[in-house]
Amino acid sequence: MKASTPSLILFFATSALVVLFKLLNYDTLVLCGKSIIIPSLFIYYLVSNNYKLSGLKAVVFLLLFIRDIFTTLNINKSAMGSFICVLIVYILLLYFALKDFKYLKFKFRDNIFIVILILTIGTICYSVLNLKLENLELDFSLYVVFGIILSVLSIVSIINYNKNGSYAFFNAMLMCICFIITDIFFVLYKFYFYNYVFILTSIITQFLSYFFLVNYFIEKDKVIEDLSDY
Repeated sequence: MKASTPSLILFFATSALVVLFKLLNYDTLVLCGKSIIIPSLFIYYLVSNNYKLSGLKAVVFLLLFIRDIFTTLNINKSAMGSFICVLIVYILLLYFALKDFKYLKFKFRDNIFIVILILTIGTICYSVLNLKLENLELDFSLYVVFGIILSVLSIVSIINYNKNGSYAFFNAMLMCICFIITDIFFVLYKFYFYNYVFILTSIITQFLSYFFLVNYFIEKDKVIEDLSDY
């Protein structure tokens, strides 16, 4: 068994328990479970990466952990706190994605794929924001900014995978898809129509997005380490 395996098992076991506790309305246990999710993945990343950690990636883990605490505790200003945490995470991930994107070389036929992708992601974003949402916790313009940044991140990540096809970019693409699904169903059950299916879908895809995020970091670090050996 690899040294990182126990923490990965802990992540999946805790994720499954959190979903079960949510179904049973055991909010206290949900809080306890969520407090373990990011730390277990952080340990998994750290061990898998030989205990090497950059400052920006550490900030990503910290903000995701704080975001989960804000969301679960539902304390005063938790909506703004959670929003800021996730927004900064998306901006940092967009920074990582753009660093890879700038080295890509495009052909004319790539333009068709990019246009279709932009229209698809843009339509999804517009459709969600165009719903008759009720009792918004923040100013609507903030959600628009949030949607635009997530859309750009998703577009860049998918293009990176389409052009490169590496396992790292594959995880980044799946991460963004999970981000989109998570946020769509969060908006649906939070501000449109309360439904347990929406809640569970949002929670499950959120945990999956964390898993793909860590895999993306690990694979990218492997590439950087390989290049440094030359």
